[in-house]
Amino acid sequence: MPRATACLACGCFARAPRYTLDAQWRINECSSCGMHTLDPSPDDVVMDEFNSGEGYEGAFDLEDEMLEISRRTLTTLERHAPGRRLLDVGSGPGFLLRVARERGWDAVALDPSPFAVAQARKAGFEAHQGMLEDVALEPGSFDALALLQVIEHVTDPRPLLAACHRLLKPGGALVVATPNPASLLAHMKRERFNYWIPPVHCVWYPPHALTLMLEGNGFKVTHAETWSARTDALHDGVDALRASKLGELVPVRWHRRVGDLAARISDRAGRGSIVEQIAIKEGR
Repeated sequence: MPRATACLACGCFARAPRYTLDAQWRINECSSCGMHTLDPSPDDVVMDEFNSGEGYEGAFDLEDEMLEISRRTLTTLERHAPGRRLLDVGSGPGFLLRVARERGWDAVALDPSPFAVAQARKAGFEAHQGMLEDVALEPGSFDALALLQVIEHVTDPRPLLAACHRLLKPGGALVVATPNPASLLAHMKRERFNYWIPPVHCVWYPPHALTLMLEGNGFKVTHAETWSARTDALHDGVDALRASKLGELVPVRWHRRVGDLAARISDRAGRGSIVEQIAIKEGR
């Protein structure tokens, strides 16, 4: 049975086993807020393949798609941030940094990976190596922080969110994007959901759980949505279609059109594959 520990998002002790992966990992779901957690939980963030750069190979192969997603996220963030100094936490291959610079932001990189930091510095960005909680940066020195595909790597996000709160100016904006375990794609693919990836990913937040986590740690959520990739190389709607019985009936030449419709419906229903929320720093 799952261990009787309180859910970090809502405090509930009840969990239900959802999936078993590779006969060694179990994914449990909080019975109240729906947050999913990996059992056994890893002791530390698993970063080996990212330290060498190997973990970013797939992202570099999808450069155009990743830049498009970064532009979309930054467009939303620009409506909420009080200025244009940005810290990209977990900057990885640097796609958001590049887009931010194109649009006039003063963008700073932070990542535990020596490879990612070297890439950012080579491209001319100020870059810091380490975990956000441990890096010496001036409090209240950023208008916006980005945690894009980061929070799912952390077993307990509270120290990370406290560091974000400390570094933001009053009224500063935090954008968080993370895989949605309540998405249509997760429902259709079950154990084969693209974003489980244990032990690299160890916590998964449906929209309500992410809001609870952010608002329980000094932020007020002002924008919340879910979205599904629907570019040439990444298309969650097509992926879900092919995982269904309907996919067997729909001619392949129609998959893109039907997949677009499925993605649009799932996004409007809050069932897109990625949860994205913007939260404003409350207090000083």
